[in-house]
Amino acid sequence: MKKYLLSYPASLKNIFQKIPIFLVSFVLFLALFSPFKTRATIFFDPDISLSFDPNYIISDQELTDYQAMNLSQMEECLRATGGTLNQEKFEDTDGKIKSGTEIIYRASQEYKINPRFLLVLLQREKGLLTNLNPSTDDYNWATGFTCYDYSQPVSRFRGFAIQIDRAAWRFRYYLEHPWQFEFRAGVETKTLVNWKDRTYAPNYSMIVTPKNLATAALYNYAPHIYDNRLFWKIWHWEIWKNWFSEENNKIPNGSLVRAEGENGVWLIQGGKKRPFHSRTVFLFSYKFSDVKVVDKSDLETYEIGAAMSFPNYSLVQIPSDNIFMLIDNKKHPISEKIFRAIGFRPEEIISVDITDLSSYELSSPISSPYPTGALLQDNASKGVYYVKGNIKYPIVDAEILNTNYPYGHVIKVSPQELAEFEDGEQIKLKDGTLIKTAENPAIYVISEGKRLPIYSEQTFEDLGYLWERVIIVSKEILNMHPEGEMLKIE
Repeated sequence: MKKYLLSYPASLKNIFQKIPIFLVSFVLFLALFSPFKTRATIFFDPDISLSFDPNYIISDQELTDYQAMNLSQMEECLRATGGTLNQEKFEDTDGKIKSGTEIIYRASQEYKINPRFLLVLLQREKGLLTNLNPSTDDYNWATGFTCYDYSQPVSRFRGFAIQIDRAAWRFRYYLEHPWQFEFRAGVETKTLVNWKDRTYAPNYSMIVTPKNLATAALYNYAPHIYDNRLFWKIWHWEIWKNWFSEENNKIPNGSLVRAEGENGVWLIQGGKKRPFHSRTVFLFSYKFSDVKVVDKSDLETYEIGAAMSFPNYSLVQIPSDNIFMLIDNKKHPISEKIFRAIGFRPEEIISVDITDLSSYELSSPISSPYPTGALLQDNASKGVYYVKGNIKYPIVDAEILNTNYPYGHVIKVSPQELAEFEDGEQIKLKDGTLIKTAENPAIYVISEGKRLPIYSEQTFEDLGYLWERVIIVSKEILNMHPEGEMLKIE
């Protein structure tokens, strides 16, 4: 990284010599430590021929393109970057021993987060793509999850696999619950400042207005200009070009393009070209300056894919019409009461034309403040429920709560509020959980709601399970899960 020295013209030296030293010191103190606010500006990066816009770091599509790299491409990438991560093995969250690459890939597919995104995060936080001699702590706090400024990291999130898993989960959660966080698309918010930020923030404090969900998510994870500029810089490494174009394709995956002489814009993704039928949809996540002109003959070699649409849970409004929440190509009307109950702000609403929503099917109104799910506790009975939409699913045992939702925030509500939701089935243990009872040595693994008995100790160990991951449950919890076929290796 290049360093720059601050200097002043020689003609000013005599003036400085005539100023009392205490006044000079006071002025310097203000210059260095006063938290003046300023709007974010675009910085020219001296190391690469691109400009860093603090309000737009990567697109939503780039963050969620979970098919951007396969496992073998990730392994090849890690070999090329020179670090030791590809050689290391760790215990994954399911108790099995896997390579670092396998763990990253598993998390990317489970939470539908771009594998490249997770690799860049690892490099930003601990330099693990290039580090030839990483420490144990570098691995244990690989993604910086719960590593907050001026405080000790949260010990229960220590470990490579849990760091990867929770980081991927957290970014997916940001996308699906944007209204729960300080940084939001379209909302002015002040960043935090440390000594690193002063290198790039003109007056040592900045107001950013994220242009999309991905940028807002990055600031919620690390609310610093320096950290997010570093992420952006790593994202634009030249080396990535080796893995983001198909062997027989001339246009890199993830490119925004238009054919020479034509106006239509396409996103190249998964070997297909996806059209933008709406200017509003495009501007929600992208910039026209990112669109490249390509030969029409090259573009014609791609099959047409699904049209681009707004991200899930976007709030849109046609003039003089209802506000809608968009979920899976359906538009759900949302009332002013529910809008306020969820905690939305008016500036989060996207003004659209009726043509922007022509491909969306009108669906049922959003009638719950928890459209994407939440844990609620009856403040009278202390019972806990998982509530999604209009249905509450009881969690009948603390072991299920701790196993399925170890990082969940429980919201205390009145019995009257809970009574407004319909009753659903009891929540069972999540798939992959290893269980037994205190009275019986038999061990089971939960799969699709059933408990599968494990044939032998050898089978248990051959499958990569760890004995310390087995939890003891009551007979009642065991019997909630019907017994399935025995799990054994032929």
